[in-house]
Amino acid sequence: MNIALKKIELIEWLVRLQDESLIQRIENLKTSSAKDRYEQRTPKTIDELQTRLDKSAKDISVGMVHSQQEVEDYFETKFKL
Repeated sequence: MNIALKKIELIEWLVRLQDESLIQRIENLKTSSAKDRYEQRTPKTIDELQTRLDKSAKDISVGMVHSQQEVEDYFETKFKL
């Protein structure tokens, strides 16, 4: 079974779901998952932050940057906005 079909089945199940405690548990899972992703991306130490800043400065110095318009055009094309 492919992922798209699994998602549709889950959506159909959620639409019929009446158990508020289960819905709350699903919301908690979603929230904790987003928090986990944020925590993984956030520097934990000053050294880690400095390393990221140094890499960013190097990227800028060698021209590895994109204008706001390039970013907007990319997302408009990718997501047909």
